[in-house]
Amino acid sequence: MVYYLAMEYVKGTPYFCQRKTKIKSYPYVEQDSHCEILLIGGGTSGAILNYYLSQEYDVMLIEQDRFGRSCTSCATALLEYQLDDFAADLTKYMSKEEILAVYQMGLDGIAKLEKLVNKLGNHCHFQRRPTLLYTDGAREKGIEKEYAFRVDNGFDCELIEESNNPFPFFMKKGIYCQDGGAEVDPYLLTKELIEQATNQDHIFENTKIVSLTKYDKGWIATTRYGEKIHCQKVILCTGFNLELLECNTLFERSVTYSIVTNPLPTCTWKEDTLIQDVLDPYHYMRKLPDGRIIIGGEDTPWKEEIEEKLAHKKYQKLLEYFLTLFPDMADTVKIEYEFCGCFGSTDNNLGLIGASEQPSLYYFLVVVLMVLSMLYMQ
Repeated sequence: MVYYLAMEYVKGTPYFCQRKTKIKSYPYVEQDSHCEILLIGGGTSGAILNYYLSQEYDVMLIEQDRFGRSCTSCATALLEYQLDDFAADLTKYMSKEEILAVYQMGLDGIAKLEKLVNKLGNHCHFQRRPTLLYTDGAREKGIEKEYAFRVDNGFDCELIEESNNPFPFFMKKGIYCQDGGAEVDPYLLTKELIEQATNQDHIFENTKIVSLTKYDKGWIATTRYGEKIHCQKVILCTGFNLELLECNTLFERSVTYSIVTNPLPTCTWKEDTLIQDVLDPYHYMRKLPDGRIIIGGEDTPWKEEIEEKLAHKKYQKLLEYFLTLFPDMADTVKIEYEFCGCFGSTDNNLGLIGASEQPSLYYFLVVVLMVLSMLYMQ
């Protein structure tokens, strides 16, 4: 598979794109245009923002590839209110009150997303799920402190130990949250948002913006073929690609790896909980509606390209991790999809949403929790 941008940031065969139901095709920009707000980037974040803003403003959405084919395609889409670090580790960057606010906003974001997809018809397999953050021994004290932090501050969760473990694999300690998360098909979610937006005649794909030029009334965005888009404001929804600004220091980039198994109807666990361990690098997994298991993690630092030899080693590591939990699947499980992609993280685990240092230029870069993209929407 070769995509114009995706070959830089995504490799392999992303599972969510391999379906008969595709996002409909949109034209590319062929002439100079004007709009009030230009959104650059048509992944899930750009699609969410376009859906809402186009109801009140003159918005143009631009994607340089096909919609949903870049970083969105390699998302595993485990939506959780918990962050990648324990609350105790985040106190270097946020106050206790801010951490609690972020946790609550995560829960609120999941509820808002549920409301939105139900309004759209929920063709993207959105489903509420419990979450499990666990250890088989590593960072056991961290799990205990995180559990105490959540319970002491009113978050509903349960501490799982060896004596009360309802899961079919060993864990030393775990935090189980009955209402802690949700799952979704990120490609189909992007499809729903784009195809049901009100600005259908202002949505374009296969249109690469190569430069942004500031002038007194706003910005001029120039396409690779020379068309110019005049706009008052620009919002970058470009994920982890900031080449337009020649700036890649806003977050630390890594490569994450994923595999999808063959259907495994006999592989079951409590309420199809979203599972994540606390190893470094950590692992996470969930069941898919067709009975397959998607497993992700084994992250490595980004080195301006994805190394295929390393990627294949990581895919095998993910399979080995799965078999440590479900060894009875050894004669049954096969890898049917394997893919990897670039993602970013910040010190405080949050996305970058808001004004840049340049007037009328904004970031909507959701780098860790996709659900955070809902926080600023009503």
